[in-house]
Amino acid sequence: MWSLPAAPAAPLPSVASTPVLHTLFQNLQNACTRYRVVVTSARHRVASLWEDYTTAWLRGETQMPLRLKRWYDSYSGVGDDATTSEGMAEPYIGSLLADPPPRMAVLGLNPGAYVPAFQARDGIFAKEIGRYGSYRAWASSGPYHRPPWTDEHGPNRFHRSRLAFTRAWLQDADADHSDLLIVVCYPWHSPKISAKFAPPIELIEEYVWQPLAELPVGEIFAFGRPWNHIASALGLRPLQMLGAGGDGYGSRVASRAVRTYGLESGQRLVVEWHTGRAGPPGAAETEILRKALQ
Repeated sequence: MWSLPAAPAAPLPSVASTPVLHTLFQNLQNACTRYRVVVTSARHRVASLWEDYTTAWLRGETQMPLRLKRWYDSYSGVGDDATTSEGMAEPYIGSLLADPPPRMAVLGLNPGAYVPAFQARDGIFAKEIGRYGSYRAWASSGPYHRPPWTDEHGPNRFHRSRLAFTRAWLQDADADHSDLLIVVCYPWHSPKISAKFAPPIELIEEYVWQPLAELPVGEIFAFGRPWNHIASALGLRPLQMLGAGGDGYGSRVASRAVRTYGLESGQRLVVEWHTGRAGPPGAAETEILRKALQ
């Protein structure tokens, strides 16, 4: 078995855009299938790792693989903001292995507060994973956009706002949850990230950046000021400072700040925040942002 690197060691020339790389990788996969050579992509590798972890967790196993234990221990929240391994890890929501792949990639800090009725080992989501046959299939089903979650808790504001942003950015009112892949920087539940958070750089590279590098997207979005600190902690290369504290770009919101960072894949991480909330901009501000980033 051999693997094609998900991200090059140095930025690629502009002619080798991410969509072109995606097409080349698909062609290579097709050729290798013809000659019975197995190609393991970063997305398949990560999906398999989390499938194994979730299956073991649902069986009641409590010991984590050492690499995941390092990741789990990288957040030191206490009291109401402490993390828990009693709730299921949710490393991503969306169609990680879909073909065609998602058209939008958004980062989240963590899956949010632990809701035992849904996220415990004997909770509703655990039973759904059993019916769907895998975490991957369950995560592709839009679990926070449909009943029973919406019957009990109403529309999920985090997921609904990211889907609205997806439709605005793609200029496609019919885009749905299958077009959006959300990957979190910390896969375990806590009400918020309020304490020291130092995610292992090599694990974020392997389990976040590398699978996202295989998507045909030029930008990966993250909303909320903490992402600016995380990007710096991860050693990402700053590219632009727009809005508050940087160069004006036409936003009508004085507090709105946008920072972009270069990734090894040639993609850009776009971090946006503004006073009052950590959600994405509305449709009008999204169009202004799109023009600024062109």
